[in-house]
Amino acid sequence: MIVILDPIKGYFEKNVENYLLKYYPTDKFKVVSLKEGPETIESFYQKTWGCAEILKNLKELIPKTARAIVINCFADPCLFELRENLDIPVFGAGETTMHIAAMLGDFSVIGPGDNVISWTRMQTREYGLFEKLISVRKVKFSVKEIMSGEEKLYNVTKEACVKAIEDGADVVVLGCTGFSSIAERLKKEIWKEYQIPVLEPLLITYSVARSLSFILRHGKRGLFAGR
Repeated sequence: MIVILDPIKGYFEKNVENYLLKYYPTDKFKVVSLKEGPETIESFYQKTWGCAEILKNLKELIPKTARAIVINCFADPCLFELRENLDIPVFGAGETTMHIAAMLGDFSVIGPGDNVISWTRMQTREYGLFEKLISVRKVKFSVKEIMSGEEKLYNVTKEACVKAIEDGADVVVLGCTGFSSIAERLKKEIWKEYQIPVLEPLLITYSVARSLSFILRHGKRGLFAGR
């Protein structure tokens, strides 16, 4: 069983479940979230708070039957800490999706927040992907507004995708898993008009996790030894 870990105070689980079941209707997975913690991850403070709550409640959140973890947040909170503390593979939505994007060409990231440009550049440096990053395009919506999937959000996000393509991106990465609310329509329209793939990080990361979880483990010496 794969565990989808929402590193926020729970209210989004059913949306995640319904979204993934559209693509994998026979899969069995578990969506878990925090009883206490941030409502969204939009700052380093919220990222650290979410990670602290995850580690404090690790045994409760991750069942012994889990064979992999998907962190349902593009900021990848607690990614390295979980790899140190667990014997099963842990896939961060940001890290996984950007590596897949880099396999397809140079990419742009679209995301929310005044800090998204600098934060994404930091992430790509950390993951060794900075040279593949064409641009970062900001949409002026909060994460909660992105989760709502309103028409105005769709129009602004599509416009950002077009600008990213004009920047020279071979691939567009949606830099928040909340974009799953509009991703299906967006992917179809951008492909039809531009033949450019748009990657939604939750679906990409879950798809990678379900494919590799039986054959992949993190090493317990070196980087994730915890010492």
